[in-house]
Amino acid sequence: MHEALQKELATYEKRTPKSAAAHKRALERIPLGVASNYRHYEPYPIFVKDGKGSRIHDLDGNEYIDHNLCFGALMAGHCHPAVVKAVEQELHRGTTFGMPHDQEWELAEEICKRYPVEMVRFGSSGTEVTMHACRIARAATGRDKILKFEGSYHGLHDTALVSVKPKAEDYGDPEAPTSVPGGGGIPKASLANVVVAAFNNLPSVERRFRENPGQIAAIILEPILMNVGLCLPQPGFLQGLRDICDKNGALLIFDEVKTGAKLAWGGASEFFGVKPHIICLAKSIGGGLPLGAFGASRAVMDLISQHKVFTAAPITRTAWPWLLASPRFAKSSPAMPMHTSATSAKSSPKGIAPSSRNPAFKRTSPAPASTAR
Repeated sequence: MHEALQKELATYEKRTPKSAAAHKRALERIPLGVASNYRHYEPYPIFVKDGKGSRIHDLDGNEYIDHNLCFGALMAGHCHPAVVKAVEQELHRGTTFGMPHDQEWELAEEICKRYPVEMVRFGSSGTEVTMHACRIARAATGRDKILKFEGSYHGLHDTALVSVKPKAEDYGDPEAPTSVPGGGGIPKASLANVVVAAFNNLPSVERRFRENPGQIAAIILEPILMNVGLCLPQPGFLQGLRDICDKNGALLIFDEVKTGAKLAWGGASEFFGVKPHIICLAKSIGGGLPLGAFGASRAVMDLISQHKVFTAAPITRTAWPWLLASPRFAKSSPAMPMHTSATSAKSSPKGIAPSSRNPAFKRTSPAPASTAR
């Protein structure tokens, strides 16, 4: 180990003894001592005590500037007064009922105004809504296979947990990457129904459609690939994907769990001017609470209305802050500009690797952006 790294680790351990103790205690009951594999790192993770605005404190009282903000879920920061007020109001009315309520319609209406979708269904996480999106795409097309991109992360269901961070020896052909399970428990049958292409490489996608004629139901991707660090789509790539889908009778799914409420008011679809068939949202739309949504055209979503596709998920009343606080607050307060990220993302992609085969992709530890949904 490099001497400078040893010194940093020694400093870290000296200033975080309570986190070390908390981790040791947690190991007895929780695998790796954490709720998500992505939160585990050596020698142990920081255990957080509280957060306010842009700062958090660990169990030892150390203060940190939180550049992470729960991987994009806390768009307004920790404990923003508008969000706290909205949550407190709803807690007095009830949390979840297992029955319909008007806030579902109001939230769906807000989403349909902002994004190019006509109908919406909800979930509690990004994993759920990307899973539902893949399922309804399969039902709409009568096909089984989903095309995803090497290095991309779309949650923890069997279709998504493929070629997320494969080892170098498993990559295969750069133009036709091997479908590699993201761990044990992924059935071979599921693996066979996920084909993998290279990001920012339209010929790679076209090749996959030629190899699987009439079999691919949908392409799913993050419009900006974030699981490898940050990889912007090259000009024409997203539109090219839409054209390929239209040509082959497949659907285009934008996983906007990370970009949906931050890149622009209407997400990546508005920012890049490309309309997908299905959009998935989560993280920041919940105001820091569990919430996901997927939407599409009425024709696609009517498969649910016709009882041809089954989806079910509760939406709690405390998921309401996104509608009550975040959008309205974003419009009126300079403290949380909605288009800041869009400005930087739209700048020249100089230095951004054109595909998932970049140095960030080859890191030995999980990429910070890929967090359990």
